[in-house]
Amino acid sequence: MIKVAGILLCEVSVLFLTSYTQAKEYKKPNILFIMTDQQRYDMLSCVGNHYVNTPSLDRLANNGVRFERNYCANPVSMPSRFAMVTGRFASEIGYTNNSTQPDTLAVLPAARKNSIGNIFRNAGYKTLYSGYAGFYCGKTNIEDYGFTQNGTDYNAGPANFAKKFFMNYNPKADEPFFLYLSFMNPHDICYGAGFDPRFPNKLRPHQIAATQKYIELRKTLSDEEYHSQVPPVPGNTEPNGAYAEIKEIGSGSRNWTEEQWAFYRWMYCRLVEDVEQQIGRVLAALEESGLADNTIVVFTSDHGEMNQSHGLVFKSQLLEEATRTPLIISGPKVKKNIVDSINLTCGIDLVPTICDLAGIPIPENLSGKSLKPILTGEANKIDRDYIIIESSSGYQINDGRYKYTTFTRGNKKESLMDISIDPGEMSDKSADSAYATTKRRLQHLLMKDIKRITENISVIK
Repeated sequence: MIKVAGILLCEVSVLFLTSYTQAKEYKKPNILFIMTDQQRYDMLSCVGNHYVNTPSLDRLANNGVRFERNYCANPVSMPSRFAMVTGRFASEIGYTNNSTQPDTLAVLPAARKNSIGNIFRNAGYKTLYSGYAGFYCGKTNIEDYGFTQNGTDYNAGPANFAKKFFMNYNPKADEPFFLYLSFMNPHDICYGAGFDPRFPNKLRPHQIAATQKYIELRKTLSDEEYHSQVPPVPGNTEPNGAYAEIKEIGSGSRNWTEEQWAFYRWMYCRLVEDVEQQIGRVLAALEESGLADNTIVVFTSDHGEMNQSHGLVFKSQLLEEATRTPLIISGPKVKKNIVDSINLTCGIDLVPTICDLAGIPIPENLSGKSLKPILTGEANKIDRDYIIIESSSGYQINDGRYKYTTFTRGNKKESLMDISIDPGEMSDKSADSAYATTKRRLQHLLMKDIKRITENISVIK
């Protein structure tokens, strides 16, 4: 054997290979976070929904883990997105609803100290954002959350930016990236199927672009073809006892004809497919760039959509259709083609999960849990017995079978649903003596958690 500076060449080879293997093993993973708006949990063809076609998201699910029992932290955009980007409930900064002019003295410390953009930027990542912000901003901007904004077009814009970015990214020279893509749809169902009394002839062009396209498409379809694409009427269209008064106090009630409701349900499916095509462009570009093997991909939505369940549209309600959302995670070391139907997961889990997957220390005092053990196959159950969901109308605890809600507005004070036998949430058990012990248990846990969340207000400032 030949010696070089006293070292055998074979030893040099071994040292080189070992060093290369270690460098490859410890290379920081890239993060691609894809967010839609108002896409509820069952609006994927891979869950068995035959009225939407989502091939790109189906492939993503096949390449990773899909969580079936995922919930948002709050069923409206800003507080839900705040929870996903900081790992903390929005009530910790004093909000449970949307606010376009928030108290920046409350928002800024949380955004700058706790947001995942700043966490990853401080860890050496290039942190980029494209699309719809939807955070508490006001005098704050996306930079305060640790991201550099790259375009505000929230339809094709995020996909256009991602394709260009992947094409020019050099994995050998550039720092690892955290790319957050925020798409608007299927949120445009809010403007809708043309029947929203709040917006008669007052919508701006970008707000009607997607819906107008499908209004025109409907005109080209035969009645037979159109009706074959319309999802059936939900089995729980009647208001349940706890939410009957929403018909009077909320904006989610509609007095529509059967034809109008059918068009709404059809339009919602088309808007899901519309944004899915953009996501497909992103995922295809990621594959073509050769970056997919070292990129963690997270797909989710900020909240769901009632879509005629309980006679309601839009979000806001502490009901399954509004609170339950899709969550798919894929990437290096993540198991493939796994459907997790055991664990209760929530939007507040994303910060600890993504940090854990990237090998970045998880911030202290977070309410969420890291899902890494589930994703990598180290465990099949996380240490959690229930999740908390909040809204402008109340707080809810969900242990996977029972959902207890205490309301902060309206005449109804509480509700208790047994979703194992009543998945449509039509029968309130809060006054049923057979459920008294269950109600007391959940009530106690919920009050304790609300107190803990409230105490966190001083921690994050």
